[in-house]
Amino acid sequence: MSFSGGLRLTDLNDYITPGQECIKPVQTKKTSRTDGSHIKVGDTGDYYEVTKDGEESKLEKASITLNDCLACSGCVTSAETVLITMQSHTELLSVLEENRRLRDAGQNDQTKKVVVTIAPQTRASLALKHNLSTLSVSKRMTAILKSMGVDYVFDSAFGRDLTLAESAREFVDRYRSAKGQVGKDKSLPVLASWCPGWVCYAEKTHTEVLPWMSTTRSPQQAMGVVVKDFLAKKLSVAPDRIYHVTVMMCYDKKLEASRDDFYNDIYRTRDVDCVVTTGEFDRMLSETNTPLESASEAALDSLFKADATQEHLYSSAGTSAGGGLEYIMSYAARELFGIDISPEAIAAAGMGQAKHPLLQVKAIRNQSDHREITLLDPDTHQAKLQFATVYGFRHLQNLVRKLKSGRSAYHYVEVAACPSACSNGGGQLQPADPSPAAKKQWVSETEHIYVHADSYQRPEENSAISELIYEWFGAEGLDSEAAKHALHTQFHGVAAQTNPLGVSW
Repeated sequence: MSFSGGLRLTDLNDYITPGQECIKPVQTKKTSRTDGSHIKVGDTGDYYEVTKDGEESKLEKASITLNDCLACSGCVTSAETVLITMQSHTELLSVLEENRRLRDAGQNDQTKKVVVTIAPQTRASLALKHNLSTLSVSKRMTAILKSMGVDYVFDSAFGRDLTLAESAREFVDRYRSAKGQVGKDKSLPVLASWCPGWVCYAEKTHTEVLPWMSTTRSPQQAMGVVVKDFLAKKLSVAPDRIYHVTVMMCYDKKLEASRDDFYNDIYRTRDVDCVVTTGEFDRMLSETNTPLESASEAALDSLFKADATQEHLYSSAGTSAGGGLEYIMSYAARELFGIDISPEAIAAAGMGQAKHPLLQVKAIRNQSDHREITLLDPDTHQAKLQFATVYGFRHLQNLVRKLKSGRSAYHYVEVAACPSACSNGGGQLQPADPSPAAKKQWVSETEHIYVHADSYQRPEENSAISELIYEWFGAEGLDSEAAKHALHTQFHGVAAQTNPLGVSW
């Protein structure tokens, strides 16, 4: 298991103490008892509180959940497997087994609708390992999951269209509010918030940057609210009667799904109930003796970015970080300055595949993970918009330093905690050769598949998204209060707590 560098802030061994400012292990229930009670350890290692009269009561053990990881100022360390009760594919299998048991008992009304949403980065990773096209991977995953009892299989790229459309609108609003001046207030720069590793790092260690974060939900969580709100209403079922699983490229997505912001208090359910990584999904196939290579193909469900013939998948122009920079710059250029430049042209220039007269691209210190992309005025060739990509923890730290010192001139920054963005997520499949050279080549090939395997489609070209928006939010569409509530979130700075046991001597 591997979380992003943004979450592994220290190099620790597996000796765990409360010394890393994790509040949970030392959190105890305080009582007003002064009757001389004491604690004893039983023969089995359990702890008991013993009163003065000899009455014993067993004490609860402290435990760490994914939600706790977002509730304190500590950090996930190299001992994640001990600290975290993790979501995994076994939970999905357990829910499917319970559904089968209920059906056999004639209790169909007690079963849950099971929905699985697949990330395009996951498709690319599986396609590389199994030497298949991403379209074939999608159809085979759909067939396998439905044969196991899953009701619907969707594409997180569908939810990403909602995120892209709303993120672009948010950027333009904030640009106009700040009159294009970076640092004048907390409107600019806009920092992408799709990467939960980056969000956790900012909330725990650099709360000063939180006002600059984009409040638009990530594609995973946009798809979560589509499933638990829009789909639930379409199916006439309560949100808690749907079990929503996402198959994602990184473990950090488990942390994101566990945030209280994505929890429905009324129905006591999360927008995403369980996150399974690419590696866990591949392991599930092995454990259930279901080879992807020999699986049949099934028709794709409606909330999949595919053409009418289901012979082509659609994606967004850009890197595996999601295409936010490319689409937002294209939208902002048109809305703010009347400049028509496509996301595809911005993506090609940014990745060094083509040049464009209105784009200036600079790799900082010759690093592809930190690029500046500047939109130029067609007449004066002066800079109109300055965007940047910042991938990897080292570049991320440099960005934070620039933001704090007021030396950043960027209007928008696409941030990913992992070097090479999401193709290199900690949950992705790994090459058989563990050498750094083989790993680098593997990530490069995964990125190539992600970028080139699918056709490009912009959100406004996705008729299914347009229909969903107006059916869901009414005539006002994304301008409605319902849309603002459904598609936005908030961030929470965590105050550091000084723990005397955490002193380094």
